Amino acid sequence: MLHPAGTDGAGRAAPDRIPLERIVAPRSVAVIGASEDVGKFGGRVLHYLIRHGFPGRILPVNPNRAAIRGLPAFPSLGAAPGPVDAAILAVPAAHLLRQIEDCAAAGVGAAIVITGKLADAGPEGAALERRVVEVARAAGMRLVGPNCLGIFNMTDAAMLSSSLALEAEGLRAGGIGMVSQSGALMGTLVSLGHDHGAGFSRCISVGNQADLDLCDFLEYLIADPATRVIALYAEGLKAPRRFVELLRRARAAGKPVLCVKAGRSEAGAQAARSHTASLAGSFAAFEAACRDAGAVVMADPAAMVLAADALDRLPRLPRAGMGLAVVASSGGSTATTADMLPAAGLRLAAMSEATRAVLRRWMPESHVHLPLDTGSFDDGTSEEGLRECLRAFLRDPDIGAVLVPMTTQPAMAARAALLPPLCREAGRPLLYVMMAGSVGDGARAAMREAGFPFLDRVSDALAVLGALEAEAAGRGRAALAPPERPAGAGPPPADLPEGALTEAEAKRLAAAYGIPVTRERLARDAAAAEAAAEAIGWPVALKGVSRSVVHKSDLGLVRLNLADAAALRAAFAEVAAILERLGGMEGVLVQEMARGEAELILGARHDPEFGPLVLVGAGGVLVEVLADVQLAPAPLRRDDALAMLRRLALWPVLQGVRGRPALDAAAAAEALVRLSWLAADLGPRLAEMDLNPILLRAAGGGAIAVDARATLRARHQRGGTG
Repeated sequence: MLHPAGTDGAGRAAPDRIPLERIVAPRSVAVIGASEDVGKFGGRVLHYLIRHGFPGRILPVNPNRAAIRGLPAFPSLGAAPGPVDAAILAVPAAHLLRQIEDCAAAGVGAAIVITGKLADAGPEGAALERRVVEVARAAGMRLVGPNCLGIFNMTDAAMLSSSLALEAEGLRAGGIGMVSQSGALMGTLVSLGHDHGAGFSRCISVGNQADLDLCDFLEYLIADPATRVIALYAEGLKAPRRFVELLRRARAAGKPVLCVKAGRSEAGAQAARSHTASLAGSFAAFEAACRDAGAVVMADPAAMVLAADALDRLPRLPRAGMGLAVVASSGGSTATTADMLPAAGLRLAAMSEATRAVLRRWMPESHVHLPLDTGSFDDGTSEEGLRECLRAFLRDPDIGAVLVPMTTQPAMAARAALLPPLCREAGRPLLYVMMAGSVGDGARAAMREAGFPFLDRVSDALAVLGALEAEAAGRGRAALAPPERPAGAGPPPADLPEGALTEAEAKRLAAAYGIPVTRERLARDAAAAEAAAEAIGWPVALKGVSRSVVHKSDLGLVRLNLADAAALRAAFAEVAAILERLGGMEGVLVQEMARGEAELILGARHDPEFGPLVLVGAGGVLVEVLADVQLAPAPLRRDDALAMLRRLALWPVLQGVRGRPALDAAAAAEALVRLSWLAADLGPRLAEMDLNPILLRAAGGGAIAVDARATLRARHQRGGTG
């Protein structure tokens, strides 16, 4: 059993712990199991420390050697001269505990444990890992790992790793800091970035996170003056709420954070009662929380590093929502690139008249458009014309970035060399794509010489542009005022039961927050149902009431468009019979027949890691099949709610298509805001809630919830920890 942080096994105050700066940039490093053989872990660690010019003391530990690679070797840590800031261990798991005990006894500040097959390998390994942590904590020694590949510190020439990525010559120090739960992936990404001229500050592999975790090093990088952009690869978070708060701190510090998280396809919460629970699983919640905190979530780790490089070495987008200029000397590359933009969520810019006037100096009026094919220049693709057109694009008020895909052509290196000064002069991003394979290596070399990013594929460039757009959107959110509670939103009714609510109870909860719901009455016999219909007005809908039924329509418990008493009585008899077979007649709801032009789902749940969340999407019976939804933390601003609606594939329908009217998106956004306050107020007590469908009417006609379900936890229950 682990002892509380800061104490030893007897409850005494543990020794002071070394600060993270001294782990990432140690003054002295002991290599346990050091060897001359670079085929062994200990041999590679020692080799890379020497090869990359580690400036501090290196202490090889090997009981069988007096010297290794010209350095005095020591039989044990106890025999090595202290103090030792960090020890790197790559010993078999069976020997790890003894080595950790030796490190603790010698007063080592931190152990970087490359050894694997601990908690990642089953219960026996997990027990060993717990014991290793106990020993380290009692001595005040920090642990990185186990099952990690250590630390690359390009800023201070401290390569505390056995990764083969360190075979590269001339790894460049730069502004990208990285924390990764996968050491092998971290090495791969550093190699990829190096090939593209990217520079890294410090890269930390955290492995099993037995002691120091991803959040600890994220916090370190936020404060690190050498780090300008942060890239993260996460598999699991030990402290999700702390993680989100650190993302906000990074945004406030002006440091973009890009994340890739494993488990995008994970099913997440699969509560049978709720569409929201099945659609708002753990990855969706992670993505929503990151977006709200200003971070950029990406799917491809390679694209993440390329985007981090662009954010490090290029100017930032002025603001979100700007258009794009595509410029090339090949009609094919301009056309295919333009075709790819919509799927990437990007658009061609609308050029200003001033920009168009510049282009007319170089080409016929018929070719003054985007994408721009410079092959249409009157005098061929002259350098002067290219320079002037690019300069005009980079100051156009609607052009946020310029994309230059270059195909095989003469003077590729010379043309590429034109771009960096223009980009830096304008202060807007220009992305250069060398599409021509190895024949373009001269152009790539010109970009490396200029310290300017380049890409090899248009698809990578579009992923990077998407990340730049997301970063700009997150930056813009930082200045927004906190959400404001709408008038009449809450409080929730005090008498709602625990567990599954009936439709009527769920609607009463929604109505308490000002969300429009259908007029309806509960009836327990046919006469009462008929009286309810007369009061509401024909036609009506009739629904069976049962707490145990999730999908009423699947069981024949929903009847629509009942126009008279005869139809109502027949439907009542049929629904009552079904309810009796299901275990008892609780009654029926007689409900107005509401009409609308589109169906939405609005949902809410309390995520155990990220707190209250709301969802909006295309509703109806096919909601899981369509999976056209957006998720965000609660409560919301109205602009947040409208932005969620705009991200839906359904959004063009809401705007009005093929002669259909524009719909009342403002009413949908208002209902979503009110639901978000419901979720925030109930907190962990709200397990889940669906309003599905919400019928949306033509602009000005409002929105109305025609069905609802919800599940409440007991007041003393909690939905999770942060």
